[in-house]
Amino acid sequence: MSQHQELRGELLELIKTNKEGFGSETPESKRIDTLIDELVEFTPYPGALNHADVFQGHWEGSYFSFGKLVGGDGAKGQGAGVTTTLRVFSMGRLPDIKATQVYTALEIDPNETSYNFYQRLKVGDDKIDTHHFTYGRYIKKNENLDRFFVEFDKFEIGPADPNVSIEAYCAAINVESVGELSAKLSPSPKLWSHVAYMDDDIRIQLGQMGGHYVMLKRDLPMYALEHARGNQIDPPRVAT
Repeated sequence: MSQHQELRGELLELIKTNKEGFGSETPESKRIDTLIDELVEFTPYPGALNHADVFQGHWEGSYFSFGKLVGGDGAKGQGAGVTTTLRVFSMGRLPDIKATQVYTALEIDPNETSYNFYQRLKVGDDKIDTHHFTYGRYIKKNENLDRFFVEFDKFEIGPADPNVSIEAYCAAINVESVGELSAKLSPSPKLWSHVAYMDDDIRIQLGQMGGHYVMLKRDLPMYALEHARGNQIDPPRVAT
């Protein structure tokens, strides 16, 4: 087995059983940091943006820490399962309501240059199962082909249960109007995301705001894009 395969295999095993996230200062998180540093030199796809057939699709956030979000520091340095607010998850745009993250995925469509996020949240005191969508676009710059330059345009939330009406959902999370469930960003925040390592199954990226992510390719639809097109989405239930 090559050194690359050994490092990759060890990383996958560690992130499978450890969810504390970067910054937890456990021996496991420190080892994950080391593995990432060593894996970078073995990336099969340098110049990541030249490999649309690899980076397109649904990437599950398996092990990560949030950087400083524009809405506040409520999630900074924390990993999977963080409880903060919708405001923090939306760069300060959505209501200031308690929200727990249970799933996150990056979804990229090179045909539309879309750079969207799909999240599953538990929102409010009653932990209402919620879809959270972040819509953005990326720009490819030849001077840095490992970096997605992204502009974000809109945030949107809604009930994950298709049998719950929008009106009932608003009441359940204690917002007064449907208009509070989405927010357009004008001007669009301009950020970047650097791909430190990418193969056919693993993507390791560093965000401009300090976020650090290990993402795994999943054979799943791009839910944010399908929702934006007006199609019904049915993501698998996520254990909490």
